[in-house]
Amino acid sequence: MKKELSSIPEKTTLPTRRKALLVGSMPFADEATCMERALDLLGPDLRCLPDGEIGDKTPAFPQGNRIAWVVYAIEKLTEDEKSWKIVKHPIRGADGMAATYDDFQKLKPRHSPADMPEHVRLGYDDFFRRSYPIFRHLRQRHDLPALKFQMGVPTGFAMGFAFASPITWLRYTYAFNTVIAREVNAVLAEAGHDVVVQIEVPPELYAAYKLPAPLMGLALRPILDLLGKITPGARIGMHLCLGDFHNEALVHPKTLGKMVAFSNKLVAAWPTQHTLDYVHYPFAEGLVPPSTAAGYYAPLKHIDLPGDTRFVAGFVHEKRTLAENRHILQSIEAARVQAVDVACSCGLGRRTLDTATELMERMAQLIHV
Repeated sequence: MKKELSSIPEKTTLPTRRKALLVGSMPFADEATCMERALDLLGPDLRCLPDGEIGDKTPAFPQGNRIAWVVYAIEKLTEDEKSWKIVKHPIRGADGMAATYDDFQKLKPRHSPADMPEHVRLGYDDFFRRSYPIFRHLRQRHDLPALKFQMGVPTGFAMGFAFASPITWLRYTYAFNTVIAREVNAVLAEAGHDVVVQIEVPPELYAAYKLPAPLMGLALRPILDLLGKITPGARIGMHLCLGDFHNEALVHPKTLGKMVAFSNKLVAAWPTQHTLDYVHYPFAEGLVPPSTAAGYYAPLKHIDLPGDTRFVAGFVHEKRTLAENRHILQSIEAARVQAVDVACSCGLGRRTLDTATELMERMAQLIHV
């Protein structure tokens, strides 16, 4: 039986003004610099603070081995030749990562799904331990005692990018959830409610768009399984994602109807033992900017959220002017009939330093319009 978080869940209230969310990655020198830059540019406007997800910089990964979401975890598997056989080598780009979605390495597990968790460590908790003391120091220096640390993780379903066989992908999804939950729970045991766990679900949203409406609930299964393995009492944020690997999206939705249906099904099935802190919707598709048509955002009026769960609009984009970004924000808030929190559609780790800075400055401007 899981042990519940020792601290008493905090009472949450709906903020009276907008906040900013940084989805995760940033392109600066290291985690300390990422957090410092975010605090300098957004400070008290931040909902919570990720560490920028840089990781270790090596000749193989000159920009860091964490910069591309689940790719870091797949690389960890690839290093362990006792547990994984490489059946197809990746085609790598200049950053060391696979050049495209089709260029990932393909692996064959040497252990059964039941035994696999004993042989795999992804290390999300290790990166937390490196960054959390820096976060606490910076939080104190910036006098932001209520700011929470943000930890982003995928579900086990995302690890399937490493498998050549869809059947193997499905067989190992829940085993990887066991590994991810084990590392999340280690973090929660150390920091409790000082951490918001952001679960990132590009493959699930992709599956939801591909499945017929009556079967959309199948795409929720990996998420609900992971939630069921996380220590009760966690604060969870959901990052719906269209994919942003090398700034290229996996999904190109013509309407937002399926995204709304997907999140409503998730909220309806949400386990009562966890707090749903926020739901982040992406409106840009990598380098493709969000629509400026007000009608595109009309389906957002049908989103169902608990009263203390924040809706985060991921629309801020460098290919839209400040006036266009304001228009999009107004269209979203008109559909929601409420103020919403502001974000980009995905992490900033694939942007240039100048673009990432510009986008954070733009978020600060939009929060106060």
